[in-house]
Amino acid sequence: MKQTGLGRGLSALLPEADSKEAGGSLLIVSLKDIHPNPLQPRREFKAEELADLEASIREKGVIQPLIVRKGTNDLPGHSTYELIAGERRLRAAQQAGFDELPVRVIEVASDQEMLELALIENLQREDLNPVELARGYQRLAQDYNLTQEQISSKVGKNRATVANMLRVLDLPEPILSSLRVGEISVGHAKVILMLQGSARQSALFKKVVAGRLSVRQTEEVAKSMLELVDSSTSAFAVEKPKVQYVDQSDKLRMKLGTQVKITKKGKRGAITIEFYSDEDLERLVELLNG
Repeated sequence: MKQTGLGRGLSALLPEADSKEAGGSLLIVSLKDIHPNPLQPRREFKAEELADLEASIREKGVIQPLIVRKGTNDLPGHSTYELIAGERRLRAAQQAGFDELPVRVIEVASDQEMLELALIENLQREDLNPVELARGYQRLAQDYNLTQEQISSKVGKNRATVANMLRVLDLPEPILSSLRVGEISVGHAKVILMLQGSARQSALFKKVVAGRLSVRQTEEVAKSMLELVDSSTSAFAVEKPKVQYVDQSDKLRMKLGTQVKITKKGKRGAITIEFYSDEDLERLVELLNG
């Protein structure tokens, strides 16, 4: 490990390295002493993006330091580091044949904080695909018992956004795979979630992919599928919805991402909004509260 000679113009862009190894110190360390983040939420690294970054690093060097924490099982006299942010730069530098990289060492109190930092860094860069992001939220909820409200506060997103991303994980795996690689968007996924049951969701997904449907077109297909479900269960309704309420119920379905029925008997009527879990209910309440 050495603390001078950033090279390739890097020393002109970064403050002089501090001799301390904590509190945000800048160091130059051997690449072999940097270990990947076991809590890294990002799993997909596109080859073409790495190739572009590798070419840039070959020409300009690693301008932005990696963010790391001290290794937890270091041997006396030998420091290692766990990566918090910058794995794409690490991989590209490896491919470019670099032996040393600039890192900024920060103090991290726990694995939970390490996961939070990795999530936030990727969020700021918009590097995570929707499934990676949802699984990161899920890990914070399941492994560290954080509520959706706590997660939203830590990552700087509103609770409804966090709840919607977590709902994505309820989709069948083939749909998640398509979302992961960008074949469909989060908008498509939210519309597909309007349908109950993996069979109906998969049927709509196949129509989306085969027809290369836009989100708006997907909404229209979902609407027709929901109308078929409604007509098959109309015998159980208090009264079949009046034609003039069809548009209103459709708008509410699209807005709330769940099934909505408007019924009327005499001068009075009712709006029935379905939810599928306590968290889904909280999501709907927040949406209705604006």
